[in-house]
Amino acid sequence: MQHFAERCAHTDADLAMDARELRGYLRNMDYNAYYPMAGILAQTEAIGDPALPATDQRAILSWLDAAMADWDQSFPLEEPLAAELRRLRPVIAAQALMDASFLTPGAHPLHQLLDAVQSYAVGWQARLGRVGEAMAEEVRAAISACLLWLDSSGSNGSSTRIADSSAKIVASAAKAAARAKKMTQRLVETERGQIKVARSKHTAALMINAALAKYRAPIEIGAFLKGPWYDSAQLLLMKFGGASAQWKHMSLTTTRLLESLQPPDCEEESEVAGRQRAFELVAQLPNELAKWLLSLQHDGEAVDEVLGSVEVLHSQVLRGRSLQLEGITPIALEPQPNRGKPGQYENLSRFKEGQWFILNKEGRPPLRAMLALRLDDEQQLLFTNQAGIKVLKNSFSEFARLVTAGGVVTLDTGASFSRCLARSVGVETQDDLDELTGVAALKARRKAQEQEKIERERLRLELRKAEREELERERLRKEQQEQQRIQREHEEAQRLRREREQAEQLKREQAEQERLQLAHEREETKRLQQKWEDVTGQFVGGSADGREPPVGVDEPVDDSGLNIPRCSWLGFRDGDGEEVVLARLAVYNRQEDQYLFVDRYGMKVRQLNSRELLLILSRGLIDILEARSRFRDEVAQAQKAARHRAQ
Repeated sequence: MQHFAERCAHTDADLAMDARELRGYLRNMDYNAYYPMAGILAQTEAIGDPALPATDQRAILSWLDAAMADWDQSFPLEEPLAAELRRLRPVIAAQALMDASFLTPGAHPLHQLLDAVQSYAVGWQARLGRVGEAMAEEVRAAISACLLWLDSSGSNGSSTRIADSSAKIVASAAKAAARAKKMTQRLVETERGQIKVARSKHTAALMINAALAKYRAPIEIGAFLKGPWYDSAQLLLMKFGGASAQWKHMSLTTTRLLESLQPPDCEEESEVAGRQRAFELVAQLPNELAKWLLSLQHDGEAVDEVLGSVEVLHSQVLRGRSLQLEGITPIALEPQPNRGKPGQYENLSRFKEGQWFILNKEGRPPLRAMLALRLDDEQQLLFTNQAGIKVLKNSFSEFARLVTAGGVVTLDTGASFSRCLARSVGVETQDDLDELTGVAALKARRKAQEQEKIERERLRLELRKAEREELERERLRKEQQEQQRIQREHEEAQRLRREREQAEQLKREQAEQERLQLAHEREETKRLQQKWEDVTGQFVGGSADGREPPVGVDEPVDDSGLNIPRCSWLGFRDGDGEEVVLARLAVYNRQEDQYLFVDRYGMKVRQLNSRELLLILSRGLIDILEARSRFRDEVAQAQKAARHRAQ
């Protein structure tokens, strides 16, 4: 109504047609020459009838006129099938005026019928024969069933007939599309198989020709390589491909076979080395040849015959006999397609598999065909008809010339009539439809809400990410602290270990020093003991000069071996000082093992046991000043003098 009602002048109520008159005009219109609205106006002008459809009816009919014109131009079908479809124009107009569902593109059975017919018949041509005739009969039957509704004044039974006809056409179109797809797939697989065979033949011929160009060979070997070996190479390529290890091994075997038949090169190697190398080749080749003779695997006798002929030639080579070697003619190669210059066929990149075309070649009737296979490597295009049968195979260069000459028309398909209904009111995309129906604002609000939701979710995720990062930083900080603690503990343990080792070392050194000190003290004790013995000897051994030993002299001998006479004067040094304390041995108590030292006034100065006295002596803290008793000497002399006087 927005697009077409404004173009139509308001119809006076007295001049508005009723439903019966409108259906009569539609039933009698020239559907081949006019679209519905134009057909009605042509009739009213011819008879001078001032009546017109109502304003809303005129808007709907004008919409149909625009949609049908677009459909005929954008989705053309072949005659006479297109003429059959034009018979539906009155039915389509009547349904649009009576059925509200018709105003929704794609919802009405007639929309679905016309969409299915266009997809079904996009490749239809009268020259297809029985296949095309069967489809045309189905379309005619469906159209006739729809026309019955118009003749029966739109009864409910006739309306159901329209829906049934639409459903049948849709089902038939789906089945036909499935059959055509299956046939096309078979054709594509066959074509790919042929291409694979051609590639394998070309690759195998290149390999064998390269070997024959390098080496001369006996005629029978040339026949073998160009015969069974060539066929086997093709089979191996078909099975494993040109990049496989099997193909590389077979190519190496081909070279080694020809190499084994060549005379030895005396300049490069000695005769013995050449024979050894030839023997190694001959010993390995039969098994390798038998392994790759795929074309003769079904015939064991043929394999034995081939290997036998090769062995005869090898035996002659090993005996030093010269073979009759000749240059073998290479295998003929089929010409390869001219790929053209880089970027030469970029204008063909818009053509895709599954598209339909009308191909107008000079001197031939127009051909409706679908691009079934595009071979970029071979630069070939394969076309099929509606039944999936191959109708044309063009090279890129030929098709490019046809495109340049204007002989290629691209055909669109898929929901054709429904799309034209929408497109005629400016609705070509979903956004256009939303704008027309007022849904755009609702969608905009929903989009804003969705955007806000997305933003909130983004902020939430960022917050969670920040929290995770903070937790990760805290974890790393704790790990670092733990590592530092462990490092400190390790360093402390190392310090304690070093201190312990140092203490043990110091202890060992002190023990060693004590051991050395003890040894020194023992030596010093021995020296002092010897000194005391010398002094005692002087004191006791008076008979050596003719005198008797003094009478009553006590010699305090203790268990430690000390022999210090009483009244001996000693000098005691305390520590490192220079001061010396003079003391005289006054008493030695053998029972208590005590030495008592007094000064010159008779006051006690020291009281030591034998062990303590020995320790001080060993440390050199005592000086021996006088080791005899004058008192006793005087007593002894007095007694002696008394005896002499008595005599």
